[in-house]
Amino acid sequence: MKAAVDLMKKAAVLMIKALYVFFRPLKVRDRITIISRQSDKATEDVKMLAEELRRLLPEYEIAVLTKTLKKSNFISYVFHMPVQMKYFATSRAIVLDGYCIICGIIPHKKETAVIQMWHAMAAVKKFGYDSVGKSSGRDAATAKIMGMHRNYDYIIAPSPATSEHFRMAFDADSEKMVTGGLPRTDLLVSGENNEAEIDEIRGGEEREIILYAPTFRRGASADAEGLMKALDSSRYKLVVKLHPLDERYEISEKKYSTYQWLMACDRVITDYSALGVEAALTGKPVYWYVYDIDEYRESTGLNIDPETEMPQASSVNAADLERMMREEYDFDALRKFRDKYIHVIPGECTARLAKFIADKAGAQVK
Repeated sequence: MKAAVDLMKKAAVLMIKALYVFFRPLKVRDRITIISRQSDKATEDVKMLAEELRRLLPEYEIAVLTKTLKKSNFISYVFHMPVQMKYFATSRAIVLDGYCIICGIIPHKKETAVIQMWHAMAAVKKFGYDSVGKSSGRDAATAKIMGMHRNYDYIIAPSPATSEHFRMAFDADSEKMVTGGLPRTDLLVSGENNEAEIDEIRGGEEREIILYAPTFRRGASADAEGLMKALDSSRYKLVVKLHPLDERYEISEKKYSTYQWLMACDRVITDYSALGVEAALTGKPVYWYVYDIDEYRESTGLNIDPETEMPQASSVNAADLERMMREEYDFDALRKFRDKYIHVIPGECTARLAKFIADKAGAQVK
């Protein structure tokens, strides 16, 4: 059965390469294209980067292609791939924020720089080549057939520690690693929050609002019910933001984004998500509910182990976590944790990233 599946994958790869033959002769233009699979509309990072690139390079076309890949829209994504091919063939720079199937399959032109900025500020859990062979990772044959995470010219990471995690995940040479931050880093520390928007999100809530944003688990759902039972509802309001592919997604709050709740909440609970690092940038108390950490270490693997890095704010028990919230929070430990994984200068990330991309696209920027 596996041999048949691998054969089908190889056939699909050959079809993609054959189709690209029709796009490759197209002329490269003064165009920079951002391709994202994180959402069907531009994420905050994509919007901020595109806006800065347009300001910096008014003579360039800044194209944005966004489309998620799910079982429910697999066919429409297949028809979207030729559009991606066209832009790969005609852009001076391609910017990715996640895994792009055709990137590792088609041959790239020498005039085109491919830049992977990834969508997370850290790699708490292992992924990519660092998780090949594990139960939650890809198998080695699929990674090889699909050219998984191949053909990147540059990979952006916000610190030396994160750079090494990304390098291992992408199986990349150290020369490709570039220190830089995601655009939303600027927003998280800007202090320019829209107070009216935050008031609207909070809805007059007088209790402390706790955002619970766990990572995605294949074949399982995060233990939101355990937290609901453990937390004193007269003192706390728990806002649950599950991954869209979580099998219990129906219990997730859907009116506002995770980012909006991150700015509006008082505390954050996560687990193996990079949100823990992002939340640390806001200076709000962050906790790690890691009830299945032993299983997760085995099935996925961890680059950042909450029980080791932040033991005073991590627990396998929801009631114990609630107790921690009643005690004084160790903000010094949180700052050390943040500084280990974020070395960039908040407030300058968008501009620096845009200038780097513009340079690799051959634009002359002062």
